[in-house]
Formats: sequence, structure tokens, C-alpha cells
Amino acid sequence: MMPPKNAPTFQRAATLVRMVSIAVIAACLAAIIHFLPIGRGVHLLQGKLLGWGIYGQAAFIGIYILATVLFIPGSALTLAAGAIYGLFWGTLLASTGATAGACLAYLIARYALRRRVQMRARQYPRFAAIERAIGQSGWKIVALVRLAPVFPFILVNYLFGLTPIGFLPYALTTWFTMLPGGFLYVYLGYTAGQAIQSAGSATDGGWPSLILKIVGLAATALVVVLITRIAKRALASQVAPSAPASSPEKAAPKGWPRNATVLLLLALFMLVLSAFTYLHRESLAGLIGPPPVKLVNKFHHHPHGPRFNNSLFNMVVKQVVHPGGWVDYARLAARPQKLAAYIQSLAKAPFARLGRNQKLALLLNAYNACTLRLILDYYPHIKSIKDIPAAKRWEARRWNIGGKIFSLERIEWILRSDFADPQIHFAIVCASIGCPPLRRAAYEAATVNRQLHQQAILLNNNPRWVRLRDHGHVLHLTMLYDWYAGDFRQAAGSVLKFVARYNKPLAAELAAGRPPRVEFMNYNWNLNCVKNQARYGGHP
Repeated sequence: MMPPKNAPTFQRAATLVRMVSIAVIAACLAAIIHFLPIGRGVHLLQGKLLGWGIYGQAAFIGIYILATVLFIPGSALTLAAGAIYGLFWGTLLASTGATAGACLAYLIARYALRRRVQMRARQYPRFAAIERAIGQSGWKIVALVRLAPVFPFILVNYLFGLTPIGFLPYALTTWFTMLPGGFLYVYLGYTAGQAIQSAGSATDGGWPSLILKIVGLAATALVVVLITRIAKRALASQVAPSAPASSPEKAAPKGWPRNATVLLLLALFMLVLSAFTYLHRESLAGLIGPPPVKLVNKFHHHPHGPRFNNSLFNMVVKQVVHPGGWVDYARLAARPQKLAAYIQSLAKAPFARLGRNQKLALLLNAYNACTLRLILDYYPHIKSIKDIPAAKRWEARRWNIGGKIFSLERIEWILRSDFADPQIHFAIVCASIGCPPLRRAAYEAATVNRQLHQQAILLNNNPRWVRLRDHGHVLHLTMLYDWYAGDFRQAAGSVLKFVARYNKPLAAELAAGRPPRVEFMNYNWNLNCVKNQARYGGHP
């Protein structure tokens, strides 16, 4: 049958629809990434899976096997493997899951559902030629089919169960020949994960390092494309003489292509999704960013209650913290005894019986002391706290306070939710240049509220974190005001009003009815060590 006369017109229109749809999908994905803290979401997912150790890896492989058997494309899982586990472990886990799933499908087709698979195979006349070629050349034809995919991956796993190829040659050939394409997808997922996590940061290597990764991805893609073309030519020389002159896989397109419709519908769905994300960005951000909290002043003052001694930590910060919050980690690593003693003393703190300000000072000091200890565990082999494995970082439950084991994330949660004072965000320090400066004195119950106010004034009038530019038209803010916007809104009604409490020029602009446009500054995750002070000149 000849295609309709207007087929070329259909094809040109379909090509345009595909191109526009792909552009819209890409733009919507970029918008969603911008609206939501996707980078932190990746970190949280990494922390969860890596925290499960071998059980998390086994679960990932099991999910991949199940997806393969149920005809669910595994490309998304392979991308996720790269983003979560990195290049080596991502490739190992994805290839293991894909190979195991392909082997299980092979066994099902050969021993359980052979008749049904044979009926499906009749829809692909070319498969008969491939089956005969496998009978003559064995694993070589399997390798060529894998490298030059003439059938969908999830279907060919079952089709191979009908061929004469033995299980062991099939399994080994499948694993080896799926590595190039699998590695490409893992690399793509890894690079995308690095790009998302680099947004809003400026760590050593940063964008130059990311560009090198993208170049490596392009080179890998080129190699895979070349391998595929070579394999297609080799496969054609093996099976073309036996293949029918025309087959369903190569039939001339008739009318409107289905893939253009699918892409168009996906583009429309992404437009709706991005609009929904924008309208509900704050509540959605709580799912993958810092969770929203309701500020409640939960604790009472106990002026005659027990006390906790923070003098050991006071001595530590006086010795190793330089003006501006820069930390001499080398000196701290050489003399860690006082820090270790203070952290050990936290386990004996009578936390439940302490008054409100005693608890507040204790938790602020505990967070900062435990972060210093965390850095020392990996110093000098890291350039950023983010170089520490996610499972051993903020979510690691290892810090004993009052006989209970906490993670840094849990300590931050208590500080945010139970003291009704967003100024705590200017006091807890994540060992990074983008963080507030670490004070050269411990927080004390008698002065903690004044100390927090001083930190707020310091941060909100320092161009490292807050800058009013272009004659008051643009306000550059630290990402802290983006990540924890809900906390600041609860306290002051809006982020701008909260900043204006401490920044007089901004307060004047708001009083005059000229609210500036807000732009959030890149967050510098480089270590807040003294050697970085000269390099970065105090800039975030």
C-alpha cells in the first residue's frame, strides 16, 4: 500500500511538533529544577540509599530485575544509578540488575511462557533470520543484536529464550555487550546529578569540573554511537540475505507518527506540571528540601535549674577560629583533645532538666562542635563538607546529647521548631564559606539571645550574605533565605521584612514603598578553612 499523498506534509509537521515538544519539555524540566531544591533532594535520596548499605544496593538490583521482567524500561533506573551511586558503583549495580533481569526473562520464555513468546515473535519477521543466524554463529549474533538494537531491549530478553543459545553464553554476552550503553546512561545520570547539585554552589572544581564531565559524556556517547553503527552493519551482513524484503520494523510511515503525538502530550503534561510546581513550590519544596516547621517556643526558663558548662568549646573556638569565622583545621587536627572532651561531655548533659536558654546554647554549641569533629574525621583529604559520603554527613546518627543519639539534621530540626527564633540559622555552621561565620566564643545561656542578635546584624550587613545593589533595586541574599523562607515568613511576615529588621538601607526602601527584586547568591560549599580566606577574599 502506498502512503497517503500528504504523507510528506505530515512528516514535516510531525518533525516540527517533535522539535518544539522536546524544547518545551527541556524548558519545563529546567523550570522545575529552578523552583524546587532538587539538589538537596538528590542528597537526601543518596543519604537514604547509601545509609542502607548493602541492603539498599540489593533493593536497587531487585527493583531493576522486576522492572525488566515486567516490560518497564530501565533507562530511568540506570540514570538514577549514576546520580545516586556515581560512575563505578552505578555501572556495577545497573549492569547487574539489567543482566539478572534479562536472564530471568530468558528463562521465563524458555521454560514457562514459550508459546506466548513464540506468538509475539511472529510479529517480527526479521527475528526468524536472527534465530537461524544464532544457530550458526551463537553468541556473536547475540552480541550484535545487543549492540545494534533492532528490537526493544525488554522484548529481546524474552525472544532470546526461543533461540538455541545456551544460558551461560547468553548471560556473559548480555552483560558484556550491555556495558557500553549502560555506562553511557550512568554517565548521563551522574553528570545530571552533578549539574543539579552544582546549582547554587561554587565548590572547588565547580563548573570547570562539570564541563569536563560533560565533555567526557559526549566522548562516551560518540563511542557508543560508533559501536552501534559498526554492529548494525555487521548484523545486516549476517541476517539480511534471509530477511524478508519488507518487514514491519521498516515499513514506510503512514499518516501522523505516533511518537509525535506522545511527545506533544508529554510536553502539555510538563507545562501543567511546571505551572503546578510554581504555584505550590513552597509546600513541594518541603518534601525534598528542608522540611517546613511550625515555630513554637516549646521550652520554659528554669533560672534555678541545672547548668551545663560550655567552657571547653569556648577554649576550642578561641584557639582555632580566626576573625571572620575562618577555621584553622590543621591546628585543630593537631590538638583535638579539648574538642573531643567537650563532645564527650555532651552525653552527660542533663538536657531534659535544662531551661530554655540553657538548651538553646547547648544545642548551638553541640551542632558546631560536632560539625568540626565531622570535618576532622576526613581532613585534610576533603575540600568541602559535601565531599564526605552523604550517609555519614548530616543524617548520620552518631552524636550523644543527654544520653540520646542525634544526627546533625535532627539537632537543626529541634533548633528550628522548638525555639521560635529563625536567628539560629545565623549561628549553626556547616563548615562552608557560604555558611554564617563561626563565632570565636561559645554560646552561653545568659547571653545567647544577645549573641544571636549580633550574628543576625553581622550577617545581614555583610556583602558575603546580603547586598543591596543598583540603587536599592536589587537585593542579593544568601541561599539560607531561600531554603528556610518559611521560617522567616512565620517570624516577620516575609523574607524582606525579616532582613529589614537588621538592614537599615533595606528598611528605608520598604518604608518608601520600593521593595527590591530578590536574587539569591551562589552558595559556596568550599571549606571555611584559613587557607581559603586569601583565595576567596571573603566572598561567598
